[in-house]
Amino acid sequence: MNDYLLPLFIINLILTLVDAAIGYHVAPALMRRFTPDSETAELSVRSMRTMLGGVVALYMFFNCYGYFRQNGVMLAVVTAFVVLDMVAQLVVRLKMGKGMEE
Repeated sequence: MNDYLLPLFIINLILTLVDAAIGYHVAPALMRRFTPDSETAELSVRSMRTMLGGVVALYMFFNCYGYFRQNGVMLAVVTAFVVLDMVAQLVVRLKMGKGMEE
């Protein structure tokens, strides 16, 4: 497993950045859809983006922690969480898009 630590670390870094980009656009669209008042929606979007920064920081902390502690299992778990988060965001976005078409 130690042979795969650096590739997993780099993959996690890229996946985390992609996840943050997806979340930056999907979460606010979701908040605007369910919040009728524009002022409340903007406040919700700002707080959602702040939370997104915290989640990205946690992903990167555990990614670095797993890499520098030579813990391949932790890196694999972080990879699984990031991929699961990305898939969930994309599913919500697709369902939200279908709901707007109807």
